[in-house]
Amino acid sequence: MKRIIFLIVIIALVSCKKEKTKSSTSSVTEGIPIARSVSKIIKQRDFSIKNFSRIELISYYDRISWDTIKYKGEQPINKILVDDFKLTFDSTMVQERVVLNKTQEKELINLIVCDTCIPEEISSACYMPRHMIIFRDSKDRIIGYNEFCLNCAGSRISPNLDGFQKYCYSDMGELFKKFGIKLFVEDDQLGKEYSIIDSLKRSKKKLK
Repeated sequence: MKRIIFLIVIIALVSCKKEKTKSSTSSVTEGIPIARSVSKIIKQRDFSIKNFSRIELISYYDRISWDTIKYKGEQPINKILVDDFKLTFDSTMVQERVVLNKTQEKELINLIVCDTCIPEEISSACYMPRHMIIFRDSKDRIIGYNEFCLNCAGSRISPNLDGFQKYCYSDMGELFKKFGIKLFVEDDQLGKEYSIIDSLKRSKKKLK
């Protein structure tokens, strides 16, 4: 009798273990997991742009080094970057363009809406922007943007994104890499970058 009871207990324990394993596996595989910032979330808010149709990530070499187009009297470093739903700088200098899928959009917005910037990551005086997030509506018009400099931890944003640049730039850089952007320039590669920019400028002059 004792042996029978012992066997029943063993069978029950094994069944319970299998059920837990099954439940655990199910919770992991169901749905699409959204990656979160490794930094501590200080504050989270609702995203301000509700009517975007798609999101693009673009990259270019240090814009301040090649953007010579003044706009409404403002120098390239201070001018607005989108007006009348269009870029105010030379879009032919864009090197990479990635259109996000819906899962990637959620992951990007998940980072943007969270204030995760660690105290050590303070914006410096330099500004060498190479990356931009573009929000487009159903008519393909640019309705919002966020340009940033990973090296200097600084950014330029459209008015409707004011207050949404408090994410950690290191997190955003990793997300850009994950989504396929490859143009990243370290401080010890600036000389090479400026040579590439000069070459691009010369090529454009020949085409004129």
